[in-house]
Parts: sequence; C-alpha cells; structure tokens
Amino acid sequence: MFNFFKKKQPKVLSTQKSEVKNSLSSEQIEQNINQLLQQIDQTDDAVILAALCEKAGLLYCQLDRTDFAIEYLEKSLQHKKSIGEGYKALMNLYNHKRADAAQNGSIDDIDFWMNKMDLMRNIAKQVTVQRD
Repeated sequence: MFNFFKKKQPKVLSTQKSEVKNSLSSEQIEQNINQLLQQIDQTDDAVILAALCEKAGLLYCQLDRTDFAIEYLEKSLQHKKSIGEGYKALMNLYNHKRADAAQNGSIDDIDFWMNKMDLMRNIAKQVTVQRD
C-alpha cells in the first residue's frame, strides 16, 4: 500500500529517450522512411495507414524535415484520431511554426497555426470523450 521503504527507480528523462531514438544514422532513417512509404502505398487499412504515417512523420521529425513531418502526422490523424507520440510531435511542430510566424510578424500565419492547434485540441477532446 505505502511504499515508504522501497527504493525509487530513477526516472528516464525525455532527452535520454530521444538519444536512443536518434541513435540511427540519417541514411538508416531515410531507408526506414522509404520502407514505410512503400508500405503506405500498398495498404488500404485505415488503422495500419495511421500507424505507418505516424512512424514516417516521427522519422521526418528526427531529420528536421518539418513540412514532411507535418504532412504525414496529419495523414495519420485523418485515418485514426489518437493522442500518442504523433499527436504530441505535431502539436510541437505547429507551435514552432506559430513561433516562427510571430517572429516574422505574420499575423495571417500566426492565425493559421493557432487554428491548427485548436483543431488538435478538439481531437484530444474527441479522443478523451470516446474513452470514457
């Protein structure tokens, strides 16, 4: 019940997790993306497409190819709404795009990315309501 005398396990920091993910070389990530894109072209199952697109988007994030990452992460959410790693990465990318727009002083771009972030919040609400 109360674990007063139990030794606590050290927490794994998010930077440690990303170091493990980034252990692949750029060439290996490119190869993985190409394999995923082939699989995406060959399947019609929405759940599988969502997972494959999410993986491709996350790999594009690792390569700092923001526009491709956004494209595939959005495709993933079109096939299946979820609030997993892809959702978090996409929200982060939208926030960076919004910050860039703010830095450039583009009100229209700020509004565009804020609207995208609002859509993401709506997805989170929908997914959360479905779970209950």
